[in-house]
Amino acid sequence: MRTDYVQDVQPKKRQNELLYRYGYFLSMLLCMMLASLKPHFGKTNGVLNGNIIIRYFAVPLTYLEAGLLCDPKTLYLTLSNGSLLIFTMTFIYILMPFLMRVGVCLLTYANVNVWLLKGMEVLYCMPPPFNTSFVLCQLAQADLSTSIVITLVSHFGGLFISPILLYFVLGASTPPLVGVNVKETIYSTIVPLIIGIAIQIVILKYDVCFKIKSPWFSQGLLLATAYHWFCDAVLVDASSLQATDVLLCVLLACVGQLFVSCLCWILCSRWLPRNILLAALFTSTHKSVGLGSWVLRGAYHGSAHGPAVNLPLSVLPVAQLLLGSLLASWLSP
Repeated sequence: MRTDYVQDVQPKKRQNELLYRYGYFLSMLLCMMLASLKPHFGKTNGVLNGNIIIRYFAVPLTYLEAGLLCDPKTLYLTLSNGSLLIFTMTFIYILMPFLMRVGVCLLTYANVNVWLLKGMEVLYCMPPPFNTSFVLCQLAQADLSTSIVITLVSHFGGLFISPILLYFVLGASTPPLVGVNVKETIYSTIVPLIIGIAIQIVILKYDVCFKIKSPWFSQGLLLATAYHWFCDAVLVDASSLQATDVLLCVLLACVGQLFVSCLCWILCSRWLPRNILLAALFTSTHKSVGLGSWVLRGAYHGSAHGPAVNLPLSVLPVAQLLLGSLLASWLSP
């Protein structure tokens, strides 16, 4: 009798553990299903304006939480780790664009839509997004300070480096900082981070017993961001494209994301501890949608090739979020 009871309990316990581990990935899939049902609700300039939610709520609140959670000394040590910053900047702005360029040259001979590849190449020149890596690092219990520092350094550096890369991709120079409000970006990232650190220092100074436990706070904000991206992906104008082009774009986005993730893992595993390795992985292999959108709108507005060029902008972030959340859930202790 006792043996039968144990045998019944163990499968249920295993199921609960799997549900807890992959719960966030399932939430991502649920957001995608909701977006496919009501895409106009969360699209850009829709009922819930996704850009407003991301810019004024999701990103600032995520960095406020980061300031409350991250140790100031660890943030400083990460900022002074020159080898780590040089590696991530090299991986983001040299290795990834170079590999994408090689892939474009090879796929061109396979008669893949050239303008589709052009959109992916532009997106691979972009810096990482602000809040994605922080949430994925929380899921995988990676080093949060490393994620925050690498994201800020590489993103603000990308405001100047990306236009140089785009000169070689688009064949025409894109002026740096065009379409980007730097002051607003600082107010939504660095200022909330400093406020969170200040609150943390005050709490420690007065010996107040306080511990932040909000695993679903920033994760919920990223789900709102994901819902907005999913809605835009569902509503993307692909009427002038063939079905094979759309399917090929999805396939290339997934394969490319898996390839750069494996490459980053191989390179980092030789000299970085696991928690810092995961932080570098989730930061270096994701690309910002916001910067890529204004570049492509400005370069191909009104062009007949606009839908093909803009399609990767909608597909690649979705692939990054789904594969990233699945990987973070799988790697979580």
